[in-house]
Amino acid sequence: MRIAHISDLHLGKQLKNFSLIEDQDYILQQIVSILKEKEVNLLMVAGDVFDKSVASIEGLKLFRKFLNSLVANKITVLIISGNHDSSERLTFGAEFMEDKNIYFSKIYDGKVEPLTFTDEFGSIKFYLLPFIKVSEVRHFFPEEKIEDYNDALKVAVKNLNINTSERNIILAHQAIASAQRCDSEESIIGGLDNVSAEVFKDFDYTALGHIHTPQKISENVIYCGSPLKYSASEIQKDKSMPVIDIKEKGNISIEYVPLVPLRDIREIKGEFREILEMSQKDPNNREDYINIILTNKTDVLDAISDLRQVYPNILQLTYERELNQTENKIESIAFEKHQSPLELFEDFYRNRQGEELSDEQKTFMQNLIETVWREN
Repeated sequence: MRIAHISDLHLGKQLKNFSLIEDQDYILQQIVSILKEKEVNLLMVAGDVFDKSVASIEGLKLFRKFLNSLVANKITVLIISGNHDSSERLTFGAEFMEDKNIYFSKIYDGKVEPLTFTDEFGSIKFYLLPFIKVSEVRHFFPEEKIEDYNDALKVAVKNLNINTSERNIILAHQAIASAQRCDSEESIIGGLDNVSAEVFKDFDYTALGHIHTPQKISENVIYCGSPLKYSASEIQKDKSMPVIDIKEKGNISIEYVPLVPLRDIREIKGEFREILEMSQKDPNNREDYINIILTNKTDVLDAISDLRQVYPNILQLTYERELNQTENKIESIAFEKHQSPLELFEDFYRNRQGEELSDEQKTFMQNLIETVWREN
């Protein structure tokens, strides 16, 4: 059987007030094309389908479009709820979708009945474990000692009662302690939600969601990551989708198929004029989402408006300045009584910036000083 693994779609998400619906539609269409090309039989969606528990109308419409495409291509779909999803809302009408081979995780009640599919090598059992909290597991297993997330997950998995002689796959949405994280994920302070990968040791493949950076925790414990970058901390991270070939027990191979976004997240650094000139020869998509770092020694008036003429999707603009003072400290300045306000400012600027004011800057400051003094 050939299986694909995605998670953390976060449909309806915004990035610094930019709607990502068009980007998400593009990447979902790309995923469907890959599934068709690779002749995938089954798609696993490991949680966080939506960005908010009350999904946006745009997000709902996009998810429906995605599911319709999968049904049209006769691809079986398994979906679990993540910490961003409302399990009640996500699974509404789930029993009607099973006729279309779309299966949702049930609201956690201490039991997870496996879905069984067969291929030429026999049966494969899929366990759809939604995102679980410590309090939920304690409620159904009051006799167990459950102090943290790791205890809760160990108890939940133990009570699946899997037959390790069979092929078993689990979908889960939890934070593995050793996983590399990024800024776009929701986490509990101090890592209290962390669990050990050892919990999943008896499964032939563990399809994880929650962490947005694609990574292999152990041989068959995999975070596929989000299909799109959702923060600047992911600038250097490439996205991919694992496509898994599972044959007889113990015979699994994984191909990581690259996912290419409509618009990437990038960082551009340089002086204001340099960036404007460079933009005309930029080989990348000028509609990418961009963090701009200006190295000008002084602020550029209304820089972001001018830069948005060439890069319309600027996420943020910041300045980075190299100061000449030792340890970035301002030296004490010996002010003379006979100095004018402009001369005092010149001394301050020289001490702070390590250079002299230009004639244009002197004129601007002198006019500003005269205006302030006149008004007071």
